[in-house]
Amino acid sequence: MIFPDLNLLISAYNSAAVQHEKAVDWLESVLNGNEKVCFCWHTILGFIRISTTPSMFPHHLSARVALSIADEMISCPNSIMLLPGEKHLSLFTKLANETGFSGPKISDVHLAALAIEHAATFASTDRDFRYFDGLKLIDPLAEN
Repeated sequence: MIFPDLNLLISAYNSAAVQHEKAVDWLESVLNGNEKVCFCWHTILGFIRISTTPSMFPHHLSARVALSIADEMISCPNSIMLLPGEKHLSLFTKLANETGFSGPKISDVHLAALAIEHAATFASTDRDFRYFDGLKLIDPLAEN
């Protein structure tokens, strides 16, 4: 299971992003592939929030378009929504304590805990995710 981070969703829909084309190609390949693609409300709502904010997204989307894109992503036959389970808080607490992350990085702790809890491979260009023990991580846009 592949769990795309918000940064990959934003890069795929932000034509001004440096790695836009690479992000589009990667996202299309996973959404059209056979492997499960995981989403969570945190990343979906983050995509809608950022893509509709003119100061954050140079060619911002209307709410209608952003919602339609979100619906398309989560409606793919191989897409599933991840929800926190019974072990989420204890895993979240363990990761927060181990990394010392707080403030804005608490969102990263939540995403890492969710990925670990569901045995998903987290796909992100954010190097901070390397600090989470037990997280399967890939950067699909990294140069090989």
